[in-house]
Amino acid sequence: MTKALAIVVAPSKGQAAINLARSLRLIDDSLTISSAEQQVSIPIVRPPNESERKQLSIALGPVDVEEQEFIERRPTHRTLMEALQDRLPPSLLAVVPKSFDIIGHIAIVELPNELVPFDELVGKSVIEICPGVRTVLAKAGIFTSDYRVRDLRLIAGEDNPVTRYREHGCIFELDVRTVFFSPRLSHERLRVGSQVQAGETVVDMFAGVGPYSILVARKQPKSTVHAVELNPSAFKFLVSNVLANRVLTKVRPIRGDVRDVIRANLSGTADRVIMNLPGKAFDFVDDACLALRERGGIIHFYSFESAKDPQEAASARLRDRVGALGRNVESVLTTRVVKAVAPYRVQVAVDALIR
Repeated sequence: MTKALAIVVAPSKGQAAINLARSLRLIDDSLTISSAEQQVSIPIVRPPNESERKQLSIALGPVDVEEQEFIERRPTHRTLMEALQDRLPPSLLAVVPKSFDIIGHIAIVELPNELVPFDELVGKSVIEICPGVRTVLAKAGIFTSDYRVRDLRLIAGEDNPVTRYREHGCIFELDVRTVFFSPRLSHERLRVGSQVQAGETVVDMFAGVGPYSILVARKQPKSTVHAVELNPSAFKFLVSNVLANRVLTKVRPIRGDVRDVIRANLSGTADRVIMNLPGKAFDFVDDACLALRERGGIIHFYSFESAKDPQEAASARLRDRVGALGRNVESVLTTRVVKAVAPYRVQVAVDALIR
């Protein structure tokens, strides 16, 4: 047994705490997470700093950090590189992916051309190093439709693309082959969801399987969310996820083209609009403004940018477009780089108050 600092939470918050602590790089993987009837104890490598404590408390409520005893893990491969270092030609180790997405029991990897002949070996190694992963899929093309889906091919494990994913106390079922979902947006969804105030009406323009809409309803039960989605597969999972998360009275799933839906039913209704479609959101700014109440409201705008100052570029494009529509950006509340999507290209979030 070894003593170490631990984040201690109730069992109902255990998986959410593990996910968040791992994203903050706090978990000590040399020790085994301890689970008891009344609590889950997660060993950490250092005390959380002030910012990390704030993120933990927003997601989980009050969190205890205390010293406990843990069982040491048996030595094992911790990275894909370590798992493959004696199995691949040395010249290929430099192109082994350093990260990949895990959604429930599914891992999705992006393989360079040099590794394609070794894809099964890579897939089996992912299963070896990732407890709980039973299916490994490789990206086989770019996003090709308005539904934001891409070809994925099985390289190891079960051929089962339907999975259940937990995030911030919510559960989402989805088919990774027919819907868009990114676990890398977990913090961004929490950031936006935590801003919604009691009594607000929110329009989620591109709702997908519901990660923004459902989190908003769970974080702020005195809000109303109109969740609009065109993709029939995503809409099916959106409806089932609304039911599974018990937010049917708060989230209204609407199937259809968001332009038609807003013009027919949602014009002038929203205090807040979420535009999570970075590749095309600029083309829908007029619809977002139409959805806002006459007195204005907040738009969460996302775009892909390659400029030297991507945050300023995204803000300027939004400001110019809103101005051309006869409204104005009263203030840019927040801008942030969400993630890199390619060399010299990033996804940017802009929170703007529109009047």
